[in-house]
Amino acid sequence: MSKQLFYMKQDQDLQRFTLHGVTLSDVAEALSLARPMIICRTDVKGMRQSTRTRFRYIEAHELATFSTRYLNNQTTFTAIDFTDYHVLESLSDHEIAEILFLSHMERGLKTPFLHSIQNEIAFFNEANDRHSSLYIKEWASINRFMQSILQSKLDRDIRNISFVPIPLPVIDELLALAPQGLIIDFDHTKRSLFNRQVTISFYVAGRYEDMSVLEEDFDAKKESIALKGQLTYRRRTWEVERF
Repeated sequence: MSKQLFYMKQDQDLQRFTLHGVTLSDVAEALSLARPMIICRTDVKGMRQSTRTRFRYIEAHELATFSTRYLNNQTTFTAIDFTDYHVLESLSDHEIAEILFLSHMERGLKTPFLHSIQNEIAFFNEANDRHSSLYIKEWASINRFMQSILQSKLDRDIRNISFVPIPLPVIDELLALAPQGLIIDFDHTKRSLFNRQVTISFYVAGRYEDMSVLEEDFDAKKESIALKGQLTYRRRTWEVERF
């Protein structure tokens, strides 16, 4: 699937998103998360390691380096934030077992937020940014999270244009579709050279857990993937048109 195709399925009761096209760096930036992270489910050499728990972890300032140096050939990992190194060294055997259980579960969790480490997210990544599950503790600011994620996508995937952030009322309108499985197609943006207008289509697609199937269905223009509208950017103003 193209990295320019964004997919978000929201499960608010679980405080969970299923995502395509979103990296761990995107998530940390969008949530202003400046905390270290335990990294599990992958055999990454050369990382810091807790002497007691043997958990590998990265400090907050190492996130960019981690993403570029270690994840190029890593397709699966879990990232769970925690407060500081001293917390890892004081965990009980039971608390260590809870973290190990959490790091391998991904689905079927009642809650991924552990008292022992006071984590704010749990990020389960498969195939780099092709497929991930994200649990967010602070759900109230979810519209600003999505605003930041989409800004990152715009800046990375649509070149030579400096976009202003999508206004929160527009974000809220898009988020209203996320429980239905929102797709935003950055791959086929339309540009008008005459008035410098950019148009981006968005769809609902239902639940997908296999992103290869989503890719096939989207490319085949399957009827279950419904065009719902388009975002238009012109003269530093965003507008949304619903179909």
